[in-house]
Amino acid sequence: MGMSLKAYLLAMGSVLLLAANAPAQHLWWNLEKAKDATCLYGEITVLATHTTIYYCGANWHPGEAAGGYCGIQHNSQTERRTIFSIWDTSPTLHPKVTEADPQTNAGRFGGEGEGGHTHMIWNWHEGETFQFFVSKQPGAEPDTTEARYYVYDRPTRKWLHSATISCPNGGKKCVTTLGGSMNSFLENFSGQNKSEPKLALYRLWLGQSVTSMTFLTHASGDGTWGELHGSYFLAEGDKDKLGAVFSKLEKDYGKPVFGGPDKKLEAIPDQRVPAEVETALKDLPHASKVKGQ
Repeated sequence: MGMSLKAYLLAMGSVLLLAANAPAQHLWWNLEKAKDATCLYGEITVLATHTTIYYCGANWHPGEAAGGYCGIQHNSQTERRTIFSIWDTSPTLHPKVTEADPQTNAGRFGGEGEGGHTHMIWNWHEGETFQFFVSKQPGAEPDTTEARYYVYDRPTRKWLHSATISCPNGGKKCVTTLGGSMNSFLENFSGQNKSEPKLALYRLWLGQSVTSMTFLTHASGDGTWGELHGSYFLAEGDKDKLGAVFSKLEKDYGKPVFGGPDKKLEAIPDQRVPAEVETALKDLPHASKVKGQ
């Protein structure tokens, strides 16, 4: 059941006090039997946004060898991106980009660990669902694993292969899978405009093949999180401004159910991967080989 706007504002007051100093709000997914998964399909629907926000759809094996992440960024008033990155397997074993779309930029990242990074300009819109797919399989080179990142291009109604990142295994099983530990998050990477409302819905499916992916129905969270419209949500912003956003959305999305530091929510309803998506994921294109890496 949802809650009234008055009850929401009271709940938000205590939640935002706890989240005020948090650099990001997280959803921590219960992977159940999907710990050895190699296929991940996800959806992010941003319903309110501001500049300098990263909506991470999935962050797999955080802090482990060759852990990675992907999602969308609202960088400025004129630029939005999708990003896909993987950490180093070890200080001496580095991932490399082996395939990439002509629009994809590839390089290295640092700051919070080091690894291989890709991004491309991607003009996503509020209210539209951003769809992505990540798969892992043995690499073309011995003792490596290839992680491929795809995004759905709405104007052309086709899936686009943004990049493949090849990772040395280094004797680490986590390099070969997408399971183990996984979160999604909303990060205000500039630390500014915290009072402005941001709100995004997250949905993930995970499995060992395209046809065996199951919907993740259980998650816990930190910061401002909960359930809305059959999805989990993360949010940031002044409680009154966020309250106005939820109120405006209520007709189409229903009322939110809020989680808390020690509050577990009921599972969201199970959903199958849309049939047209499953069909498309069985026959994906390949981007061009990257030379000189």
